[in-house]
Amino acid sequence: MHKWILTWILPILLYRSYFYIIFLMGTISLACNDMTPEQMATNVNCSSPERHTRSYDYMEGGDVRVRRLFCRTQWYMRIDKRGKVKGTREANNNYSILEIRTVAVGIVAIKGVESEYFLAMNKSGRLYGKKVCNEDCNFIELIEENHYNTYASAKWTHKGKEMFVKKTKKEHRASHFLPLAIS
Repeated sequence: MHKWILTWILPILLYRSYFYIIFLMGTISLACNDMTPEQMATNVNCSSPERHTRSYDYMEGGDVRVRRLFCRTQWYMRIDKRGKVKGTREANNNYSILEIRTVAVGIVAIKGVESEYFLAMNKSGRLYGKKVCNEDCNFIELIEENHYNTYASAKWTHKGKEMFVKKTKKEHRASHFLPLAIS
């Protein structure tokens, strides 16, 4: 009987000590997450001296992608020579070739290559073309769960909710776009 008790007590003791070690490691990890990057660099328990922070400088004001925005409703977005934003079913329409330029992290400006108009949104949610890029031309680019992109005005909202290109809700099919590379 004495032997039976030892065989069952030993795994319990090991299990408890293992649990205690995991708990301590988790506590150290949580303490590190509350620190600023400068504090983490000085604390040897959280970070090694070789560790560096990520830089998103390349995304601010330089990344330009030439694409066609293909809507989930089977239309290509285009900005014509007069600055009107419309849709076309023609896959090779020159006015549907757009430059998507990164302005800041997650913020883009969209420009028609042929028309040289920027996509802009006014405070009522109407889309139009603008020759000079300003705050009306900035859009928040999000990749949704269905792998489509949505573009919401970075400046304007409607009753506290985001206004998306083509629709006011991101669930609407008309606000979902695939940025297709130009071949």
